[in-house]
Amino acid sequence: MPGNQLQLAWLVAFSCAATPSFGTIRTSFASPMVKVLLEDPLPAPVVSTWTVSMARGEQESFQFLIHADGGAHHGLTVENSLAGAPNLAVKMSLVGYVHTAAGDPRPWAEREPLPRIGWWPDPLLPMRPFDVATGETQPVWIRIEAPTDAHSGLYRGLLRVMQGRRQLASVRYLVRVFHVTLPKRQQLRNAAFMPAGNLFAHYQTPGGMESPTFFELYKRWAREAFSQHLGPTFDMMMGWNQGQIRTDTTAGPLGPTGNMLLGRRGSHLVWPVLGQSGAYDFHLTDALDELGREYGMRQFSIGIFDRETPWSGQTEEAKRELADYLRAYAAHLKKRGRWDASYIYNVDEPPEEQWDTVRNNHLLVKSIAPDLKTWLCLNQPKAVSQLHSYADILDVYIRQFDSSGVEQVRKSGKQVIWAVCVWPNEHPNLFIEYPAVDARAIGWLTYRYGISGFEYWGLNQWGENTGVRDWANFRSGETRTKWRRTKWPWGDGWLLYPGENGEPLASIRFENLRDGFEDSELLSQLAGQAGRDSADQLAAEVAGSIESYHTNPQDFAAAHVRLLQRLEPGKPSARQAARRD
Repeated sequence: MPGNQLQLAWLVAFSCAATPSFGTIRTSFASPMVKVLLEDPLPAPVVSTWTVSMARGEQESFQFLIHADGGAHHGLTVENSLAGAPNLAVKMSLVGYVHTAAGDPRPWAEREPLPRIGWWPDPLLPMRPFDVATGETQPVWIRIEAPTDAHSGLYRGLLRVMQGRRQLASVRYLVRVFHVTLPKRQQLRNAAFMPAGNLFAHYQTPGGMESPTFFELYKRWAREAFSQHLGPTFDMMMGWNQGQIRTDTTAGPLGPTGNMLLGRRGSHLVWPVLGQSGAYDFHLTDALDELGREYGMRQFSIGIFDRETPWSGQTEEAKRELADYLRAYAAHLKKRGRWDASYIYNVDEPPEEQWDTVRNNHLLVKSIAPDLKTWLCLNQPKAVSQLHSYADILDVYIRQFDSSGVEQVRKSGKQVIWAVCVWPNEHPNLFIEYPAVDARAIGWLTYRYGISGFEYWGLNQWGENTGVRDWANFRSGETRTKWRRTKWPWGDGWLLYPGENGEPLASIRFENLRDGFEDSELLSQLAGQAGRDSADQLAAEVAGSIESYHTNPQDFAAAHVRLLQRLEPGKPSARQAARRD
């Protein structure tokens, strides 16, 4: 039987064999690009089967929905089996909820009121026995990862809803692994801040930030970020931070916590660089560099200027310390063959009165290390024309891309990165209440516009949640959390949540962002194999422009399948038929 007919036959058989309703439990499936509210009913009609399409080396997610009718259910568990697929990793998580509140600090509230105030899905909590209240729907998030050496083919999955030893429901799903490989080494030059001081402030690992215990914790988090295609390349190797010292709950990417100074006084040296001026210890940065290179890290920051210090306030002592640091780091990185990958971050989002500071900082860096690149993030479109000559890497916001004229700079050959943040707030963006498809679209748009990568200002800006260990009910069946607002709109500045024992917990937004980046990487692969026109045409089908990308999750899911089909060499062969028990 041909492969496509076999798949159709299996889908029909699975639809007949599925048991979506037992007693007061009903089940369904949902796209990862749909935000399912607790009070939502099941979709009509019920989705009784699901097919996951993926490349080798790719991760894909879907949601399994459990709805309680006629009475609450306690102590439910979900068991998964995936027949004949020893190489495929399956991770199940409980979708957790945060409660938004009135008075959210949104400067654009008058133009775009909140869609609703209440419980919103976002954190992906560790799997455990859980409860479903009467009339509510609890999603279980299922992430499937196919290693690069996975066998292509069609696999059968089975999910069972259990209450103790009693089976309440069972449903089947399919996983189609295409004969297409997404390499682990990523091509996009994505970058995020993940301040080490924030992690230490929350977990307070014994021995301080210089301890091996903390370093292992940080590496665990870095790996999670890189696996989601947004590694902490802004600050993971940054040993000089001129920003003002922040408290544990106000720590941000632009200023270190006191712990990051490692006891050094009168210095801007910060973790992970150890030692003193003139006697630097780079062994931690070397280890982090090796970690990043596993994922194809192509560039990283080694320093950052303070955004609040004008050029007139730059002391001669600070300039000497910077010069000594850059020369020592340059010598070290050149021996490792990594100097070309480094850059220094100039004044962040400089107001017009700081433009001269930007120029002078750039010239200072070039006087010390002429071949060291500078990165400049701008939030005023008119600043691009005034400052692009004083930056090697320009970083602008997606919704200011057209008005800034940065496309002409990109066409000249200069590297252009783009970003989203609290402002401008227009779609696509990453707030909790925004559609999940916004996050997926960012990757497609990145390819469509020929952008080098994506930047995000914070993976772990937890504000008042820092140090609150019981923000989630890790020991109970409850998925409503006690996560509190920060000074930014909901979700802005954090894509990861702090789990128990140092575990990084992903979010719905981060999962969809990752899927979009993987699509972008595959589109680039298609452009290399079949020509740019083929990839461009496919990208334009769902991401025509920043203002007109599609918002229907089914459109992106279908485009993803078409992308895999175009990349797969020839038609599926007989050995790609579904593997049986």
